[in-house]
Amino acid sequence: MRTKDIVERTGIDKETLRFYESKGLLPESKRTESGYRVFNSETLTRIQFITTAKQAGFTLSEIKGLIDLQQNSGPCRSSRDIAKSKKTEISDKIKALKKMDKMLTSFISECEKNGEKGLSKPCHFSFEKCC
Repeated sequence: MRTKDIVERTGIDKETLRFYESKGLLPESKRTESGYRVFNSETLTRIQFITTAKQAGFTLSEIKGLIDLQQNSGPCRSSRDIAKSKKTEISDKIKALKKMDKMLTSFISECEKNGEKGLSKPCHFSFEKCC
């Protein structure tokens, strides 16, 4: 497959394809005599893995680690531990986001509690009654 085939089938652009290749996330492509890069079917599978891992919250560096682990036949325990760590990280972020949401809701409620009259007053910008 040529670059345009990969781009069409995966939805990533050619710059991203080159970037992934330069970072070692994809195997280096071969070239035809005329200089076109040629990719094997493993490239599609790898790009699907990268896309899914990114959606799960992994950084490209972490994804590279997972790819290396797989290529070196690392134990499933290692990849599970990485996934558990990422899950904990995401859970912590969710808790922080929920706290932020609660604080903002409280602030908005405080501003709106006296209706239009309250909204016309000078801003108090306080989180005293929050959380």
